Amino acid sequence: MKKSLLALAVLSAFASAASAQSSVTLSGMLDAALQHTGTATGSDWALNGAGSAFNNFTLSGKEDLGGGMNAFFTMNHRFRIQNGTINSADNAAGVPTFYRNIFVGLGGAFGDVRLGRILMPLQEWNGAYDPWYGGYTVASTHTGGLAATVRANQAIYYRSPSMGGLTVHAAIAAGANQLQAETANDYGSRAPAPAALTQRPEGFAVTYAAGPLKVTAAYDKNYAAEKTTGLYGQYNFGVAILNMQYESGDGTFNGNLSTGAEKVKAFSISADIPFGAFLGKVGYLRYDSDRALKDAHKFGVGGEYAFSKRTLIYADVAKSGGDRISLSGLGAAAYAGGDKSVFDLGLRHKF
Repeated sequence: MKKSLLALAVLSAFASAASAQSSVTLSGMLDAALQHTGTATGSDWALNGAGSAFNNFTLSGKEDLGGGMNAFFTMNHRFRIQNGTINSADNAAGVPTFYRNIFVGLGGAFGDVRLGRILMPLQEWNGAYDPWYGGYTVASTHTGGLAATVRANQAIYYRSPSMGGLTVHAAIAAGANQLQAETANDYGSRAPAPAALTQRPEGFAVTYAAGPLKVTAAYDKNYAAEKTTGLYGQYNFGVAILNMQYESGDGTFNGNLSTGAEKVKAFSISADIPFGAFLGKVGYLRYDSDRALKDAHKFGVGGEYAFSKRTLIYADVAKSGGDRISLSGLGAAAYAGGDKSVFDLGLRHKF
């Protein structure tokens, strides 16, 4: 009897230790906004989620393997708050439930390696240099990544540890089975269907962060062999955070490879200006193309008020102009010429 009790105590101790070394977390957010947006024939009101990434839930976990090693996973699903459907850039049959990110990895003193469907390096970093977190709300002045791969299927992703403030991220993915919509830029350019070209998506980013300064240089080649480079910077002055984004890359004119390629440059400058619980945001965005009727610009201003660390309200206004003015945050419908003004008022809650 005593031996049985001793064995049970030992097993309980091992079980407790194993439990303490691993964890699974459920997190996410919900975001809804009343938006007044322009269309080709006028303007209308709608209740939408402010951005594709801002209605989601994530299952994540981490296990301590000992010796400085750990195993981890992430399963991220995003949805449309207005109707509960999957929020995907490609609504064709077979869109994955965990569309946004799903991967498993190993980490240690070497950094970490991730395997699965993953946000590629250029797109992972560029949103960090935008007051609207990479494209949520109508006022976002995020450059958008041009034709860079957004997320890649069957990807291998490496992230280095910080080396005196310097970090390196690099990724490569399979050439087949990539989603066409994952290479769309902000005004309709898109790589040809996967059957036409199947280059391996690949990319890397080098970031240096020290004190108030952070800069990133990034490169991406999508599965249609279209290349995008990006340079991003941020400086915290205390009273405000100044952000800069610059991208240059390839495109396909109006999404049709047969009509010829284009070269696109995008630039934005923006700032976060805190006032206690209120955070002001302002930014300017410009696109320039070497093809006719493809230039565009946008000015955005807004702010958010935090009731707590998890709940805030926000309001934004923006005005766009140029030849083709469906820019980041303004919806999928593009139309030529004229100016376009938009407004939103929203509520966001994290859990």
